[in-house]
Amino acid sequence: MSEEPKITVIAYSRDKFVSRKVSSLKEAVEFEKYNVVWINVDGFSIIPELKEALQLDDAPIKALTRSSIRARVMVFPDYLFLLLHQVYEMNGSLKREKIALFLKENLVITVQERPGDVFDPIRESIREGEGLFRERGADYLLFALLEAIVENYIPIIERISSRMEGLEARILSSGEESVLHRIHGIRREILFMRRTVFPLLEAFRKLQLEGARFFEGETKRCIDELHDHVLEVLEILEGQRELANSLVELYYSTLSMKTNDIIRILTVVSTVFIPLTFITGIYGMNFRYMPELGWRYGYFMTLSGMLLIAVGMLYYFKRKGWL
Repeated sequence: MSEEPKITVIAYSRDKFVSRKVSSLKEAVEFEKYNVVWINVDGFSIIPELKEALQLDDAPIKALTRSSIRARVMVFPDYLFLLLHQVYEMNGSLKREKIALFLKENLVITVQERPGDVFDPIRESIREGEGLFRERGADYLLFALLEAIVENYIPIIERISSRMEGLEARILSSGEESVLHRIHGIRREILFMRRTVFPLLEAFRKLQLEGARFFEGETKRCIDELHDHVLEVLEILEGQRELANSLVELYYSTLSMKTNDIIRILTVVSTVFIPLTFITGIYGMNFRYMPELGWRYGYFMTLSGMLLIAVGMLYYFKRKGWL
């Protein structure tokens, strides 16, 4: 059995403010004496009641109930519908949550899948009378909510950048295989963010062109800036994607250099032992007549000669920069 949705109403005018939890959507829409009414609903089980209360078309309802991950904007004669995604970091990974926003006259409705969002600074500003919220209408509130969702992407992207910088240092110092796994994890996160942000370009462009009549002059310019802001976020993500690819190349280059170092050392060792093996091979033959075998100092002179050859070769390799 699904949980009952939690409905919170924030209604305000220039000199009035109220914040209240209500039990039904019908009760929430009755704050007519305020200039702006913001209804926040935690839980999609409110959708049938929402359709009836606002007399919504079927298209927004279908968009909410489908598992589509793309952001979208729908413009109707008397209201706007937007479907976006909030992104959170949970248990070391990124999670995405759908959030629906409706704008109808002085009413803004936000519907999210679960409690918790990025709108607390907006609520505090309205409560304290800070900023332009009390001076503007519902269209400005909608813009602020959209901006908060986009702004929330930035700290997540910055943390990804910070992690990549740390991995770059680890690649140069150790080149562990676990580093490569972490890089691939970051690449997946960047792709996840890009798939979330990229559809906003089309959505906000449609909002600019088709939904302009729902916004007043000043707020309309703010909506135009949102599109540019999304472009900036995408440029940052593209830079991060290239950096992640560069880190993979750096990892393999570092690994190749270390492999070359190992091969060079093994080659030097093999080269040193070739003449020594040759000498021991000669004196390991079982011929009866070998003059050196009867010499009193033959064993010590042979060892001394082998040591001299080895030290001489190592000195030569050192002078050549091979060691």
